[in-house]
Amino acid sequence: MVNSDDLREKLAAEVGTVSWPLLRPHHERQSVFLVDQQLDLVEVAVGAAADQVEQIRDWLQAGRLARPSRAQVDSWEEQHTSFACVIIQPFVFIQLVC
Repeated sequence: MVNSDDLREKLAAEVGTVSWPLLRPHHERQSVFLVDQQLDLVEVAVGAAADQVEQIRDWLQAGRLARPSRAQVDSWEEQHTSFACVIIQPFVFIQLVC
């Protein structure tokens, strides 16, 4: 079993920057989750990979982790929005690049 520090390091190395058009097919499959700016993208990915159900549920209930809204997607379609991105199959976690 991979320890959490090794997992965190592995996932941090896998974070990439992508534009919305590359994420669109994943969104259409309903696998994209937007991570709030106040959360650490890698920590969210570690939580998902480690099956930390209660933590994920808390983030979802607090609105800190959510599927993108139609208004957000429409905005991203019009702009050239970039995201930090990490994949934990079958999910894609994204965070706006500021």
